[in-house]
Amino acid sequence: MVTHLAGMFATGSKGKARTTVHVIDATGRQLELPASLADVMARAATLMAEGRQVSVVADDEMLTTQAAAERLNVSRQYVVRLVDGGTLPGVKVGSHRRLRAADIEAYRIKRDATRNEALDQLAALSEDMDGYRLR
Repeated sequence: MVTHLAGMFATGSKGKARTTVHVIDATGRQLELPASLADVMARAATLMAEGRQVSVVADDEMLTTQAAAERLNVSRQYVVRLVDGGTLPGVKVGSHRRLRAADIEAYRIKRDATRNEALDQLAALSEDMDGYRLR
């Protein structure tokens, strides 16, 4: 069912829903969803169809270092080092650090782009040196 739902959104570039999305409540009343909500639903349905877990978090929600680590797929201690080193913005609440969900997502996007660029350069270097030629 989730796979079918994901396909119904007919996503365009960057996972944005292309068409207007309407829902019908139990009384038969039809309601048009705002584009931003349709985009969230399209992305959630796609991820769920891939068997991944999905959660919706407000951009300004403050998360613990453990929650940030889980979103970044790194250790909590690594997140603490990123915050303490100024790489990842965070605030201290008492002795605990808190991070904005939007900052975590921005860091993840930048980190992944840098990683992909490095992998592309490594692959190009290997191709230049005939590293992929079968002997």
